Amino acid sequence: MRSFVIATLATLALAGCGAPSMPDFVQKAAMSDIYSDIYEVQAGKLAPEKGQSDAVKQFAQQMVDAHTKTTEELTGIVKNKDIKVDLPTKLDAKHQKLIDDLNSAPAKDFDKTYANQQVDAHQEAVHLIKKYAAKGDDADVKQFAEKTLPTIEHHLEDAKKLPVGPPSA
Repeated sequence: MRSFVIATLATLALAGCGAPSMPDFVQKAAMSDIYSDIYEVQAGKLAPEKGQSDAVKQFAQQMVDAHTKTTEELTGIVKNKDIKVDLPTKLDAKHQKLIDDLNSAPAKDFDKTYANQQVDAHQEAVHLIKKYAAKGDDADVKQFAEKTLPTIEHHLEDAKKLPVGPPSA
């Protein structure tokens, strides 16, 4: 988890104060969202098996649905604008480590591990999308960011409310 947070902070530091260019934003957003989509689907499949609370299981399904939708939207923009970006088809090392951490978490720790991962991931996404929504240089991509931002912020708030321990009996 610590390496994920450090990698996130390093990415954010490299982004600087201004919004990334449209190709840079699309690259980062596409990679982040598609990796997240693959991750969310895999994590979402683990939640019904290992999750201790209904809240975690329900949130996991919401993330699968939401990330599938935004990935489709962003992929459509990439294709329509003929933006040259390589879209991933499998997890990168960072996201695979997150899945490995979920798989190896004892049942009593699964909800906490999952919730912490979700908070970290959504904080990173909010930061990236907020920057582009405010200062982006392409109208279509900026509109996507503006439209997506409230949903991602809502997911972050929901993730912060997830239970981090076994349900009380």
